[in-house]
Amino acid sequence: MKFSVLLLLTLGFNACPEGKDHNERALSAPIKGPLRLSRNPNYFEDASGTPLILCGSQTWNTLQDWGSNGAVRPLDFDAFVRFLKAHGHNFTLLWCTELPRFRSLPTTESSPPDFTVSPFPWMRTGPGLATDGGLKFNLTKFDQAYFDRLRARVQAMNSAGIYVGVYLFSGEFLLRFRCSTDGYPFTGANNVNGVDDGYRGGSVESAVASVTMTAPNAITKFQDAYVKKTIDTLNDLPNVLWIVSEEAPPKSTWWNDHLISFVRAYEKRKSFQHPIGYAALDSAADSIIYNSDADWVAPAARVSPARSCGTGKPSCKVNINDSDHSYFGMWNDTLLTNRNYAWENFTTGNQVLFMDPYLVYYPRQNRNLCAAPVNGIGSKPDPRWDNFRNNLGYILRYSRKLNLANVAPSSTLCSTHYCLAQTPSVGAEYLAYAPSGGSFTMDLSAMPESRKLAVEWFNPASGETISQNSITAGSSSRSFSAPFTGDAVLYLVDAEGHK
Repeated sequence: MKFSVLLLLTLGFNACPEGKDHNERALSAPIKGPLRLSRNPNYFEDASGTPLILCGSQTWNTLQDWGSNGAVRPLDFDAFVRFLKAHGHNFTLLWCTELPRFRSLPTTESSPPDFTVSPFPWMRTGPGLATDGGLKFNLTKFDQAYFDRLRARVQAMNSAGIYVGVYLFSGEFLLRFRCSTDGYPFTGANNVNGVDDGYRGGSVESAVASVTMTAPNAITKFQDAYVKKTIDTLNDLPNVLWIVSEEAPPKSTWWNDHLISFVRAYEKRKSFQHPIGYAALDSAADSIIYNSDADWVAPAARVSPARSCGTGKPSCKVNINDSDHSYFGMWNDTLLTNRNYAWENFTTGNQVLFMDPYLVYYPRQNRNLCAAPVNGIGSKPDPRWDNFRNNLGYILRYSRKLNLANVAPSSTLCSTHYCLAQTPSVGAEYLAYAPSGGSFTMDLSAMPESRKLAVEWFNPASGETISQNSITAGSSSRSFSAPFTGDAVLYLVDAEGHK
């Protein structure tokens, strides 16, 4: 059944919808306490007990500075915070790479540049030079400036109301981007402490030996000390989530499990306990991370399952789907297909992180044509990604309309199979997504015909909201047709009974 349009709000969300905003708070409000598991296993809840979702952009050089031709380019971090706020995001990751110099990041079609990275957690005191040309690392001496920077950046995000997943390690960079002149601190030629992963160039096994051990050794001793220092630096900040690694080698399971256990035990005696994350291993089954003791996961599946449960504790994980490894190559798809990825995950009970190239110049396949690049780092983000960035903010806005404590994903209530809903006889609400728009049906039979549902359409391509006449509930196959072309979001709510 088609309904006549009553109101077109061309600036999306400028008018107050009929449903209540359960999770609404100012995006710039500082966060009061750490996230914790909620009664709805799909989501965390904040310090007030309100469930919420986490969506946002991340990029590689938000903690360490990168640059080609041996010259790092400092990032304007305050501008990055403003960028996240402008797009309505509430989550990001602070990346770190283990390599002072790396090669083969495929930013160009051929001959990709080497990148230099700074700063690092340990002081470069020498004597002697590391393979990247800098002084050798002393793994017993931390560089306090690195940890001061880390704390200041997490604090800046907290002031902006943004949660931060803090990487302890990467893992991926060891697997893909090592070279004989990378200066990696845990290779014998690059430190004064006699610690050696055995890497001499070429061997994949030795390249990743610092994360593929199966028992504590000399390297884990220094890694654990660094993790303690990181926790000591950030434990009192409420907006922190930890993440051990992402796309680490398949044989790094002992190391990942060890660090999850280590972080949990060390934080247990401190003021705050923050959620611990575990991202997909390289070319390995997602069941590995589901069966871990992590609190949240970032799987490889493009659209993650509605429940991510396994044998670990907690058994069910909060699922934050990261395009870095679940949607690699998204720049080759249309904006519509990109949006499908985000909204299909949201309506399946998941959350989304965008691996946003931001200011890293990446002309290969036109992935990121940021303005005026110097030494591989641009001065202004590529606007090609603005619609996707905005849609993560739109998803957050709709999540605040929903009662996330009670909604659950359903593949049967909507003929498109993408729906979040709660279906009591009074106060039901439905958020449905039609990946291609057009006509579809909804099962509204959970409520009697005496109940009325407010109708709101949202156009993800334009950000426009359209309100229509309310309808009666009760039908098991109510027909709807989007009043615009392309993908569409439909929000139905029993406004009078909504809690």
